[in-house]
Amino acid sequence: MKGSTIWYLQRWSSILILFYVVYVFIFITSLSPILYGDWMQFVSSYTFKITTSFAFMSILIHAFLGLWTIGTDYLTPRTLGFLNQALSRIADTSRFLYNVLFTVLGLFLYLFLLLLIWT
Repeated sequence: MKGSTIWYLQRWSSILILFYVVYVFIFITSLSPILYGDWMQFVSSYTFKITTSFAFMSILIHAFLGLWTIGTDYLTPRTLGFLNQALSRIADTSRFLYNVLFTVLGLFLYLFLLLLIWT
């Protein structure tokens, strides 16, 4: 991955997450007592469903880039070899499995969220 692309994706995803939090916060604070009907109308709206889908995708992108950076920084033969020589031989495999694990988990969580909010 290119460094500037990662930097921009990380920053823009955090800005989108901030906008989503402000959007939900404004709704919650605009109604003094939030009634069940008001909340159900809010979460049933297409605006909420679309913004939640984008916000969660932004969270996943943000998390993926952070976890990818951790994996490429710390799961290397040099870093793990500092701890143990046997670990340095499995560093590349460990990093690959690490990436696969959080990618699959992220996709599963995103599909589960889409199922929850769109059905």
